[in-house]
Amino acid sequence: MNLRLLPAGPVHLSDIIEAMDESGDEIYQAMPWLELEEPIPSQVEEYLQDVQQYGAGGLSYHWAVEFSGEIAGLIALDYTPHLIEGHWNLGYWIRKSCQRKGIASKSIDAVLDWIGRGGLTSVEIRVNPINQAGVRTAESAVQRWHGHHLEHKTEVEVAGQLVIHDCWIIPRLPLEDSQ
Repeated sequence: MNLRLLPAGPVHLSDIIEAMDESGDEIYQAMPWLELEEPIPSQVEEYLQDVQQYGAGGLSYHWAVEFSGEIAGLIALDYTPHLIEGHWNLGYWIRKSCQRKGIASKSIDAVLDWIGRGGLTSVEIRVNPINQAGVRTAESAVQRWHGHHLEHKTEVEVAGQLVIHDCWIIPRLPLEDSQ
C-alpha cells in the first residue's frame, strides 16, 4: 500500500479543502470544530496553523494521510482534559473516494505504533454511532490493539449541536508483545 503520514500543516490546505469538498456535510462529523456559518477554507487554514504549533509543543499530533500521491484524509492524536480514561484522543477522516481501501486502519495502526514507542499510554476513540463506517473502523482497531468499548458515552459538539458519541479505549500501549 502506497501510504504516507505527513505532519499536517498549511502546505496541505488546498489538498485538504479539495478532499473535504468530496465529503459534503459528512465533514462536520469528522471535524466537529467546524462552524456552519464560517467559510470552511479559513477555518481549515487556522486549524492547520494551530496543529503545527501544538505539535511542536507535544500536545497534539496531526498528519495528512497521503495515498498514492494524493491527500486521502487526516489522522490525529490530541491530548485533552475531556477524555474519559485515555491519555490521547484519536480522530481520523478519509475522503469518500479513498474509503473502503484499508487506509484508515493502516493509518491508525501506524499512529498507535508510533505513540506506543514513547512509553506507557492509552488512547480513546470517539465516534458518532450513526457513522457506521467510523464505528466499524474503531471496533476493528480496538480489536487489533486489545482495547474495549466503554459503557460511558460522551457529548461532542458537532456543527453547533451536542451529539452523543460511543467511546472505545486502547488502555495500554505499547502492547507487551510489540516491545
